[in-house]
Amino acid sequence: MINDTISFWHKTARIKTYPRLNGDIETDTLIIGGGITGVTCAYLLSGEGKDTVLIEADELCSGTTGNTTAKITIQHALIYSRLMKEQGSETAKSYANANRDALNFIKETVQKEQIDCNLNENTACIFAQKEDEIEKLKDEFEAAKELGIDAEYISHPDFPKDSLAALSFHNQAVFHPVKYIAALAEAAVRRGAKIYCGTKAVKVQDGDTVTVTCENGVKITAKHVLMATQYPIYDGPFGFYFTRLYPKRSYGMALEPEGEWPDGSYINIGDPSRSIRTYAEDGKRILIVVGEGHPTARSSGDMSAHFDNLYKYAKELTSSECEIIAKWSAQDYDTPDGLPYIGKLHANSNIFIASGYKKWGITNGTLAGMITSDIIAKGGSIYEDTFSPARRDISSSLGTFLSESAGWLGEFIKSKTEALDKLTGMHPGEGRVIDFEGERAGIYLDEDGYVTIVDISCTHMTTSLNFNAAEKTWDCPAHGGRFGIDGRLIEGPPKDPLRVLFKGKYSDLLAEVER
Repeated sequence: MINDTISFWHKTARIKTYPRLNGDIETDTLIIGGGITGVTCAYLLSGEGKDTVLIEADELCSGTTGNTTAKITIQHALIYSRLMKEQGSETAKSYANANRDALNFIKETVQKEQIDCNLNENTACIFAQKEDEIEKLKDEFEAAKELGIDAEYISHPDFPKDSLAALSFHNQAVFHPVKYIAALAEAAVRRGAKIYCGTKAVKVQDGDTVTVTCENGVKITAKHVLMATQYPIYDGPFGFYFTRLYPKRSYGMALEPEGEWPDGSYINIGDPSRSIRTYAEDGKRILIVVGEGHPTARSSGDMSAHFDNLYKYAKELTSSECEIIAKWSAQDYDTPDGLPYIGKLHANSNIFIASGYKKWGITNGTLAGMITSDIIAKGGSIYEDTFSPARRDISSSLGTFLSESAGWLGEFIKSKTEALDKLTGMHPGEGRVIDFEGERAGIYLDEDGYVTIVDISCTHMTTSLNFNAAEKTWDCPAHGGRFGIDGRLIEGPPKDPLRVLFKGKYSDLLAEVER
């Protein structure tokens, strides 16, 4: 198998297969993307009697929603002290209230629609492991109290055993995201929404009405379009979202430890990141550990080491051996000020975007569906201004953003000038950057002795790609585009696959080179 990184959620649930769209249609609202944002919006708009169509390039829940930790919480690391400091109490309170509304929506919808998704209420904790982190934790506690959040500060908690202090948010929850999305989509269809999978949008034309062209040539005309695609596939003439979003990858494991550990959700303050929760079903308890976050395609060393580090951490956490049930990775996007972009592309546009959830997509993604639905169906949302993509007051956060994402222009230049690896001496499962017929290219050798050589200039902005050994993909360090070893597009802003330069036996290629 080329890639065995399949999330626990996809291994333990099935989602209904929806048909491909094969003819031109018109609709009130078109939603592009079948994750938690898109499906939530489809459910809400169809409930308002709006003619709603959702299209997904792959299958529902095939993106980040199906590869998440699946915490339903307003505890988003140290977000509230940051927002209070950088943007004031009004913005911080709006963020807290909005995510609380999303949390409550999920709980209420699970009950209303009788969704079997293993939803369990719990406490979400953030913990400090170093002395210099304790003050940050206390600042977050003070911010939480000021915002009316039900929080508790704990000195020297019992778990995790190396923690010095913790901040607990009560009345939070966890669930099985694929089961939830599968049921919510079916409920949306019962309300009148139409869902088409295997239907990839490749072109968007804004105007009084919006026309979206799909990969198979089918056109959809809509009064409103929501791009619920993580990275917007269209940002208009002035959005420049590729400079205002930066991609990060993280890794997850589901394990069955021999030892014991308490229920609850946990996340640390420092690096490397560690996010923990429990999943329980049929008397069995599974430990979910997610972390090892880094900018996409900019990890030092072999990416397989990230899984090794998480496994070692799980063993230390539970003081026991652990059986690995599943391992996977996910990609998310950050914004300069820490707030998602949710709303109209610009003031006069009929196109909406939803992106930049900063790894807290269960509540933020749900919130995006709620805000978009309210604007379309009711004319506005009380949270519209807080999350507007048109907001410009990000100066206080810009320095941090630039230091973390400076990367992209440097990577663009660096990628064009680095020395190239040689063609000989490859091992099965290995990928390299080579010089092939005067072009910088990527070569992958499979277990059967065949190689695939692709042009590794990203089809988004031509940045050279790096090989991801853990997942056998070619990843872009600039904006997070990811491609299979056969050149197919997996995710991110590119619209086109990589150009395949050669495919054949490795031995034949070597013989040709040696002539």
